[in-house]
Amino acid sequence: MSSNASKLVVGELIEIKYRAARPLLESGFASEPGERWITAQIVHQDDDALPMARLADGQLTDIREYMIWRRLPGAGSRDGAGSGF
Repeated sequence: MSSNASKLVVGELIEIKYRAARPLLESGFASEPGERWITAQIVHQDDDALPMARLADGQLTDIREYMIWRRLPGAGSRDGAGSGF
């Protein structure tokens, strides 16, 4: 699912898989682990650093080797021309 992050280009849209606690419907206090995909746009990429992306909520994150991510088909092109957020 994850490709080589060094091939990402500025402007490209991806989704990053995050694990987050979800509240149980039966109880307002208990939670269970869940997974969700968060949209992000590549904002920085060079050969000497990890790619950096801006998440849909505005936070910045590095795309690290252990992260699971996928490209959004048709959301951006390899030439860096993407629709953005």
